[in-house]
Amino acid sequence: MARSITRTHGVKLNPLFIGSPSGERYHVQVPIEWDVRYNPMHYAEVANMPLLSSHLSQFATNPPIPKLQLVCDLLSPGWEIIARNPTGVTVQDVLEAIYETLHGLLRTYEWEGMSLKQRSRIEDIHRARCAASSDPEYTRLAGVRRVDCLLSTTMFAGLTSLVRRREQWQVVLTLSRDFRPRAYY
Repeated sequence: MARSITRTHGVKLNPLFIGSPSGERYHVQVPIEWDVRYNPMHYAEVANMPLLSSHLSQFATNPPIPKLQLVCDLLSPGWEIIARNPTGVTVQDVLEAIYETLHGLLRTYEWEGMSLKQRSRIEDIHRARCAASSDPEYTRLAGVRRVDCLLSTTMFAGLTSLVRRREQWQVVLTLSRDFRPRAYY
């Protein structure tokens, strides 16, 4: 089955970021396998092998662009994910931008803006993350992270819909649920 490549204005995404186009009968997993709760430099894989520097140094788009904004309906509008590189955004730049944004501390006003039900679910996820940590007390004291708000929707499922808006390139980040047990916490 040939893999579809998203194109806009002559720019296309790196095939490492692309899974099945929406609406396809059979889902093809995106080549990069990564649970966004964990550092991609240590836990992301391609074909059950660790990401190599040859993967990470590839440009995220062809031709290369210096700035790429990632948008995702699951994220608060204030959680801006922007990958930058003056010589062209790379696969590593994109993965690091996602990780750094999602691992930022949840701000007080963000927490206070949530319903009690949302807070309860997030607290459960945070407690589970702390318990699974090698240093539970340190992790607990470090606070609730934005990634805790994703609950169980933490698997990187690719990038799609590359568009240019107001002189800025945007791409949609897709996350999915992961029901497989993870050995690394």
